[in-house]
Amino acid sequence: MGGDGAMKKRLVISATQYQEKSSGIGILIYELFGRLAQHPGREAAVLLSADSPPFPQGQARQIRIPVKKGRALLRGLYESLWMGRRYCKNCLYLTTDSKIPLLLPPSCQVIPVVTDLALFRMGEVYRASRVWYWRLQYRLLRKRAICYGAISPFTKEEMTRLLAIPAEKIHVIPCAADPALRRVEDEKTLEAVRERYGLPERYLLFVGNFNPRKNLTRLMEAFDLLKSRPAGAGWKLVIAGEQGWKFDREKALAAIRCREDVLFPGYVAREDLGALYSMAGAFLFPSLYEGFGIPVIEAQQCGAPVICSGASALPQVAGRGALYVDPMDPEDICCQIYQLLTDPALGNQLRQAGYENASRFSWERSAKALAELLEQLP
Repeated sequence: MGGDGAMKKRLVISATQYQEKSSGIGILIYELFGRLAQHPGREAAVLLSADSPPFPQGQARQIRIPVKKGRALLRGLYESLWMGRRYCKNCLYLTTDSKIPLLLPPSCQVIPVVTDLALFRMGEVYRASRVWYWRLQYRLLRKRAICYGAISPFTKEEMTRLLAIPAEKIHVIPCAADPALRRVEDEKTLEAVRERYGLPERYLLFVGNFNPRKNLTRLMEAFDLLKSRPAGAGWKLVIAGEQGWKFDREKALAAIRCREDVLFPGYVAREDLGALYSMAGAFLFPSLYEGFGIPVIEAQQCGAPVICSGASALPQVAGRGALYVDPMDPEDICCQIYQLLTDPALGNQLRQAGYENASRFSWERSAKALAELLEQLP
């Protein structure tokens, strides 16, 4: 630790992953790093892609690198080979996961906030070239990082287990949900959102990217089983979010009987999420692997009863405000949905428990914890 009289290194915040229609890492960068940039505690700069949307304007200087996020190969080369040498001399470099330049000046010290290690647990769902490159970055990261953030105790445990990082070097900095996201009661607002996205009167909801970790095929199979029971009559399944990768929508729909009852409204704007969650009969999140699971907290803040996977970080995050399922078993997922739909008291209990649980998490408190961690560094 440096004394009060020691000159503190400037802080460089990597926000090049932030983009329009952000989810997961993009939300973390905007909410956590954006708050930190308001009061960085030292000279600071935020690195953004040329086409990143507006970022919170705080005390940190904003720098847009001369490459658009949409040009993945060129941006990757720039970030790996030139960005570090140009912007990262004699600094603390705050980033997410292993997203660090391959060429960094010796005077640069790295502080990563790690979201998950799905790369190591589910490497088969990514392109082999990305797996190779990301693992290379993690090897470099272990040499350069002076301490780490982890977005959940589960992720911290994964880091000690899979990367052999000492637990004392890892600080839990939880995610949260947008504090403005609340239950919507106004009928005009609800009806406007319903019309905007073509939502039915009664629906079960999933929100997230469509990638193999989200387990959408089994979710759809579970919904198909539900539709064969009386309690499933009249219900639709709404799967909201971006297409992602390795999810074949048409193939998944062809494998179920009730394909006309599964709706894909696309990405839902931030300002409409509160109404989307509020109108849902339940929020379903049977993900195979999560480092945190921000949509669970979003749903709880809006009073949607939550049914989620009992795997990875989700039990730590959802607490007592959820029913838990075996994500590998569509029958179990179906049974928990059936139980919720046929027991109104259970739904009310989950709603209240969800409100209480969501209050445990706050981006403001997490940003303060991150700032305090950085304050200890020279």
